[in-house]
Amino acid sequence: MATIVDVAKHCGVSTATVSMVLRDKGRISDKTRQRVLQAIDELGYVYNQTAANLRNQHSNQIGLLLNDITNPFYSEMTAGLSQEMEDNDLMLFLANSEDAVARQKKFIESLLSQKAGGLVLCPAKGTDQKFLATLKRRQLPVILAVRDIEGTDYDYVGTDNFYGGQLVTQHLLDLGHRHIAFIGGDKASKNRASRMGGYMSKLIEHNITPQLGWMATCPATRNGGAAAMETLLKHHPEVTAVVCYHDIVAFGAIRTLRQHQLEPGKDIAITGFDDVPEAADTYPALTTISVSAREIGRRAGEALLERIRGNTEPQKRIIIPPKLVIRQSCGYTDPNDNG
Repeated sequence: MATIVDVAKHCGVSTATVSMVLRDKGRISDKTRQRVLQAIDELGYVYNQTAANLRNQHSNQIGLLLNDITNPFYSEMTAGLSQEMEDNDLMLFLANSEDAVARQKKFIESLLSQKAGGLVLCPAKGTDQKFLATLKRRQLPVILAVRDIEGTDYDYVGTDNFYGGQLVTQHLLDLGHRHIAFIGGDKASKNRASRMGGYMSKLIEHNITPQLGWMATCPATRNGGAAAMETLLKHHPEVTAVVCYHDIVAFGAIRTLRQHQLEPGKDIAITGFDDVPEAADTYPALTTISVSAREIGRRAGEALLERIRGNTEPQKRIIIPPKLVIRQSCGYTDPNDNG
């Protein structure tokens, strides 16, 4: 079994240099870095130690790193993961990156210093493949959740955002709407792009040309949704229905409608995405897409446990199918809906 000393000798560098490459730290030339990484792969330094190290050298601490701890969707996801960890005598530690790569890296370094058993990561915007490859070399089992990063070999647990966008848009079309807007989310968000792609595909399918002015980015907050709805009402009064990036944005949009003496579900239909607990309790109750946040957390926990126990199978993509939950914010109540 190769050791860090073997890698250093193979490259003709010090063990400190190898260590800095593994931790992606220090001022190492690209040429030396590539030589060390190639030696790691050739000597099998990474992949020959996983199961024994995880059993004998790592703690029972598991990290969960979220990008927005204020979003109730993540509260539900955390509950599902926490239960799975508790059932297996593991301790869950929660941190909030606030979508900052630097904060994310700091927390992960702390986990590594504590010899944590693994990590469920909702990546901050800007997380790249190089960073995740570094974690792989440092033998930290990681499961990506909610946000996927293309080109990595980590397991991913999430939902089908494109299909979810299709479901909610089709519902509005079935109700007779033809002037349907989409608000919310960051322009660089892949999840937003997928949801909006589903929305646009359904419009095109019904011979409706998507209007650029009907699609607006905004912060994923109530205030962001409120401001986006204000702009929409001012510049596009022809809009009769709005697909919101997620429920929090929808709550803000509903607030703006009320300020204009407009009734959600009667004057303008509003939909969300995520089905957070408040969606059923707000007035009118919000039509939304359920992505089973608690189940995403549970399945992420299961996948992480498999990796901790030494599963070396190729990466898996676990997709929880989205479901349309019909309530009153579109002016129609499903008789089978108890929410």
